[in-house]
Amino acid sequence: MRSACKFLVIVALPLSAFSQFLPGAQPQPQQPVSIEIDGYAAKVNDRVITRGEVREAMAPALPEIYRQFQGPQLEEELQKAFNKAREEIIERVLIMEAFEERGGMIPDQYVNDEIKRVINDRFKGDKAMFEQQLAEQKKTREEYADMIREQMAVGMMTSEEVSRRARITPEQIREEYESHKETYFIPEKVKYSIIVLNKGTTPEDQAVKLEEAQKIRKKLIDGADFSETAKAVSEGSRAADGGAFPWLQPKDVREELREPLRSQPVGEISEIIETDTQLYILKVDARRQPGYKPFDEVRNDIKNILTAKERARLRARWIERLKANNYIVIYD
Repeated sequence: MRSACKFLVIVALPLSAFSQFLPGAQPQPQQPVSIEIDGYAAKVNDRVITRGEVREAMAPALPEIYRQFQGPQLEEELQKAFNKAREEIIERVLIMEAFEERGGMIPDQYVNDEIKRVINDRFKGDKAMFEQQLAEQKKTREEYADMIREQMAVGMMTSEEVSRRARITPEQIREEYESHKETYFIPEKVKYSIIVLNKGTTPEDQAVKLEEAQKIRKKLIDGADFSETAKAVSEGSRAADGGAFPWLQPKDVREELREPLRSQPVGEISEIIETDTQLYILKVDARRQPGYKPFDEVRNDIKNILTAKERARLRARWIERLKANNYIVIYD
């Protein structure tokens, strides 16, 4: 078994000190934390993973972490992100070594074709812009090609060891549906339209408004279009939409409307519904009775969920086997 010696620490800074290199970041107060700028983060067989390599991998997550957290919690979240990035690199290294042990090889032509696709898709065919980004990331084209090669190899191995083996049977899908049927319950919902009139404050105003509401209701019963009438006369917030509301559960609307929404036949015009301050004329546009989504309607969704779970299980088991068969050291 190979022996490993810890890399000498050159400079010690907290993880939060790296915030100064983020675009638009504010300077962070430095506090003593025993995490090196560089050194060994891990070792997989003879492959050293440096702390700088891990920090580069975690860089995309840093802006959001600095936005959400501060103080001790910031340091904790940074350490979590560091550990996660390190673990992901270890797994990639293990997969690459397994790929190479099998004699796997990605031809240069495949790598070059992928780089061309990236330039066309992400940089609109502008090679100069692509090269500029590489320079900003301090990467050579050869280093970028190696990264692409690794991504392709990891993808091929993952497909072979995980994706192709994740099979879900029709019986498993049906069992999942039956055992979690409440997940697919659809509560009663209604779509309705409403005309709202404000009653006014004086008895005279209220009498005028009530008479107006009665005339409007008669016009609707005689066949006037509800939506156009609502746009013309309603004083409610949905007047511009013809008084129409989307699918809602009756329990989610104001109390005075719940019973009419539950009992009124679809398409009929309600009596005038009166509250302390307003008058309503209601029409139920559609009603959906409570029930369960049909199995055929959710079959593919269930299959996708179960497949994702099975892939996660297979991948975890695969990574465990790789770890058991290789020499790994974690440096804290």
